[in-house]
Amino acid sequence: MPTSYQDLAHFSDDPDNAWTLPGRYYYDEAVYADELERIFYRNWQYVCHISQLKTPGRYVVRDIGSQSVVVLRDTRGEIRGFHNVCQHRAHRLLEGEGHVRESITCPYHAWRYDLTGGLRFARGSDKMKDFPHDSIRLQSVRVDTLCGFVFTNLDGDAPPMAERYDGLEAEILALAPDAPNLVRAHTHHYPLAANWKNSVENYSECYHCPNRHPSLVEAALDISRYTIKVYPGYHRHITSDVGEQQGYAITHEGNGSSHEFGSWFVWPNMVFEVYPGGNLTVFHHVPAGAEQTIQETEWYFPAETPTRNEQEVIDFVHTVRLEDIPICESVQQGLHSKGYRQGRLIVDQDRTDVSEHAVHDFQRQVASALRVDKRSSPIT
Repeated sequence: MPTSYQDLAHFSDDPDNAWTLPGRYYYDEAVYADELERIFYRNWQYVCHISQLKTPGRYVVRDIGSQSVVVLRDTRGEIRGFHNVCQHRAHRLLEGEGHVRESITCPYHAWRYDLTGGLRFARGSDKMKDFPHDSIRLQSVRVDTLCGFVFTNLDGDAPPMAERYDGLEAEILALAPDAPNLVRAHTHHYPLAANWKNSVENYSECYHCPNRHPSLVEAALDISRYTIKVYPGYHRHITSDVGEQQGYAITHEGNGSSHEFGSWFVWPNMVFEVYPGGNLTVFHHVPAGAEQTIQETEWYFPAETPTRNEQEVIDFVHTVRLEDIPICESVQQGLHSKGYRQGRLIVDQDRTDVSEHAVHDFQRQVASALRVDKRSSPIT
């Protein structure tokens, strides 16, 4: 059933008068359903790296809420995206990632489609009069790339990524210039009993870092220089390493940015991170229900097997990820409390390391998407 958003009247778009979203927005099933329709089905969603689609027939399936998309490279080398559903009786076509030869065959009745989406075979159709063979094809979805990573969008009217995230690609490539040429070397999924916004917001500030991430503060990032800059469509986190106290060996000394940390939150739920040493990771907050999220982490290096130094970075950041899980899950429980409705955010004028202005900006975009019933992009 439709839900009312009248309580958003108490949410201010002014960061200097910033209260959080009401607690119910983190567990209400109707709110979650609207978020899928108004946010996830209208914005660019991360799928994979181009190295996973290296040759014709390689494919990756990405589920977005109740929708499923398959992205593949066709026989001409073009990357294409389709709704992952047979046009006969709606069976899912593919799962996970892998390779098909020159066609996709439905597991149900063996209808076969070429890699451009056209129907090539439907058993028994030759016995029918005027079967609309040429007009039946897989339904396309938009695909785009950024820094060698592939995204999809279910909204045919959404602006291309270069326009929506103007300036983002140049910023990432300044710290990770080899990003398009890297390969996935490690993947880890962290199940989280918390709403996806809870997960994103925890990432969107380092106010909690001294209390909850001692290793990060003492042996990875210089928190005194930590700044978060808000741009239309993305947030940039920047600082540097901690010099001799660094908790892992820094390689890639030929890279002038090797001692810097940069991360970019890409609306609505994906993060690029470059840790000191030029180590690139993707951190994806994947909604799995009103109170369930999968935090997907992927590491990208020059080779598929991490070196010893690269494995040190993976292990170091894994510890930080584990520290965040009980934080988010405790907050999720607290959001149900009858003693909590909204909280006052800390947003200082200088946007220092304790400021929660990026949390506010994220919530502002969520509120903007939910406040309207018509098709709309978040305010910028």
